[in-house]
Amino acid sequence: MITVEANQDEIRVHIPTRDMPAEATNAFVDWLRVETAARRSRLTDAAAKALAEDINADWWARNQARFAAAKPQ
Repeated sequence: MITVEANQDEIRVHIPTRDMPAEATNAFVDWLRVETAARRSRLTDAAAKALAEDINADWWARNQARFAAAKPQ
């Protein structure tokens, strides 16, 4: 049974993990951390979009050769 305790400073959620794989637990906790960081962020939507485009362009520049090499002839 999932239980929730809340006060003015925090929320505590108790989730039984008996049948939950460690990977699922870690993924859930990682998602919560990202969500918390995103809510605290002062990044505007436009700045976030520009940052995402920069990251994608950088990734593509580093990985383009891998995909070009795998292209069937």
